[in-house]
Amino acid sequence: MRPVPTLSPVLVLALAGSASGQAFFPAELELSSLDGTTGFVLKGIDSRDFSGNSVSSAGDVNGDGIDDIIIGANGADPNGHYAAGASYVVFGRMAGFGASLELSSLDGTMGFVINGIDAYDFSGRSVSSAGDVNGDGLDDLIIGANRADPNGNSGSGESYVVFGRTTGFGASLELSSLDGTTGFVLNGIDANDFSGASVSSAGDVNGDGIDDIIIGAYKAYPNRINLLAGESYVVFGRTTGFNASLDLSTLNGTTGFMLNGVDAFDYSGYSVSSAGDVNGDGIEDLIIGAILADPNGNPKAGESYVVFGRSTGFGASLDLSSLDGTNGFVLNGIDANDRSGFSVSSAGDVNGDGIDDLIIGAVLAGPNGNSEAGESYVVFGRSTGFGASLDLSSLDGTMGFVINGIDAYDLSGRSVSSAGDVNGDGIDDLIIGAYRADPNGNSKAGESYVVFGRSTGFGASLDLSSLDGTNGFVINGIDVLDYSGFSVSAAGDVNGDGIDDIIIGAPRADPNGVDSAGESYVVFGRRCLADTNHDGMLTPADFTAWSAAFNAMAPECDQNGDGLCTPADFTAWVANFTAGCG
Repeated sequence: MRPVPTLSPVLVLALAGSASGQAFFPAELELSSLDGTTGFVLKGIDSRDFSGNSVSSAGDVNGDGIDDIIIGANGADPNGHYAAGASYVVFGRMAGFGASLELSSLDGTMGFVINGIDAYDFSGRSVSSAGDVNGDGLDDLIIGANRADPNGNSGSGESYVVFGRTTGFGASLELSSLDGTTGFVLNGIDANDFSGASVSSAGDVNGDGIDDIIIGAYKAYPNRINLLAGESYVVFGRTTGFNASLDLSTLNGTTGFMLNGVDAFDYSGYSVSSAGDVNGDGIEDLIIGAILADPNGNPKAGESYVVFGRSTGFGASLDLSSLDGTNGFVLNGIDANDRSGFSVSSAGDVNGDGIDDLIIGAVLAGPNGNSEAGESYVVFGRSTGFGASLDLSSLDGTMGFVINGIDAYDLSGRSVSSAGDVNGDGIDDLIIGAYRADPNGNSKAGESYVVFGRSTGFGASLDLSSLDGTNGFVINGIDVLDYSGFSVSAAGDVNGDGIDDIIIGAPRADPNGVDSAGESYVVFGRRCLADTNHDGMLTPADFTAWSAAFNAMAPECDQNGDGLCTPADFTAWVANFTAGCG
């Protein structure tokens, strides 16, 4: 064992009186306080653009090594086409950001605009990173326009994949210009299917090493039997290229496959996402929400479906009714009208066991007697297998837990996502939006909640009202009716500091006095090096943890950033502790 530096009694007293007991995230963070060092505001352009209606990490679309973000404004009027919709890509950068950025200023060097095509297409209804679907090593984008009319089918919907590139982008890109080399269009099938209402990367579900995408069409009519049961479509990525357009009706098992909803009026595909790898087999899985499904006889309690990825291939279609525990499983909502599955996402690995977890929002649930406060459910991944179904009411802390909203009609769980690792402790965190919450007395300004992952376990439930800076924190919206938290997502690492950031949309905000132009907010993650025991607090116990790290040559030992573990890191730890992390 190496000799460990020791704290003198005087230094112990000094430390106890300096930053000791300090949580390095506040219990509440005001979006109005973002100043460029803690995060920044992205301001929408025109009245009723509703920018921030959807937000997501874009991955790294320009190949500079820093993550980018994408913001949907489904009410925008590009080229004079009313509500054709627009999406905005903002490039991450290490040079820093000011307190605010006008989306109107994007000029190709710091980001660009993606313009929808026809009036009332509502492009930007859903936006996401697509992963790398063409295998060129650059991340791509996917944008949904659920009211578009491909092939003359009114409201069947379109989705658009825009390829990333290192050769640069102009100030704007027209979705009408996608030609197979710059991206391609995915055409919905039948009138009023609303394909593209939800879009996401699917990860690599067929194990070929190339990312895939998933598209939801919650009003589709699978097998022409079950009205509004909903469909979802997985399109496989490939290195052999794409044509300018692909009809979702042509998916045949080699190019992708269709996922058919179960019962009439289930609305499966209302939300779709990659699930990460929840069964630990090395292949990524999918999750699909069906908000009006009736599990266990509870009308509109909602269901979610996990479909396991596999390298053995898929047929042209898969009926969600066939999930039996070997190919996937069903997650049953609890009470009538809860609408579980309203939002679904991978949760990353929130309990630190090395297997990805899930998060599901039930926007109308009534925890603790608070009507429509909303609930979210975290389901832990496991390599020991799942049964054909899992009741969300059975979550007990060992296989997952419930996150309870606070006040009646907050609608927490309207949007849920992994947050990445925003506190730099090596464990993924969560973000949950409650767009109708009333922070600081501002009606429907909205709140968002970051819940920190932890390897020490969770109880059966967690009340969002208990977040105190050590277990997570609350992010308060600004003005009445802003609807902050309407959309939430991990942002990746947009400032290149090595810590994940988050993005929050407020589509009804009025930047520069412009009604409902919308705002989005990037909140930077932060790491506290001196918190070596990762409890979210600075106490003398962190010295004990640092000493153990010193002996073990663990990463927490390196307090001066030189990549080494030496006695000099003791001096650096004392300085870091004394400076605090607020």
